[in-house]
Amino acid sequence: MDAYAEGRLGSVTISLADADRIIAIGSDRMMAAVAKARHDVLKAHLKPAHIAIGSINSPMQCMMKEICAQCLQPHRDPQSGETSYVFSCFNQDQQLDHVDFTCSTSASNRTRLPRSSLQSGSATACRS
Repeated sequence: MDAYAEGRLGSVTISLADADRIIAIGSDRMMAAVAKARHDVLKAHLKPAHIAIGSINSPMQCMMKEICAQCLQPHRDPQSGETSYVFSCFNQDQQLDHVDFTCSTSASNRTRLPRSSLQSGSATACRS
């Protein structure tokens, strides 16, 4: 995105400074990198008040909507630091600045214990 904004990939047909919203869709690591870059390397290219949304991958697309809690996604308020939780199966599109990528549902999927381990009580918790 930085290379595009600076014209290193050819002519810039749409300036990043004209964008009101960014929608990131991909792995949790990619979205975390976009979230960080917006406040770092891309800051000079973006509107200060732009909105960034990430489409958070949920471990279950069961359509049960807030029943099984396998998709609980921690959010951290960037102003207060307060933690809250959302069901990512119910709302996959979330504000990037609020998503706690250190404990995202996609990251949990990579290290998820087998169901029998969860039932036996040997599960690990996410950092808070």
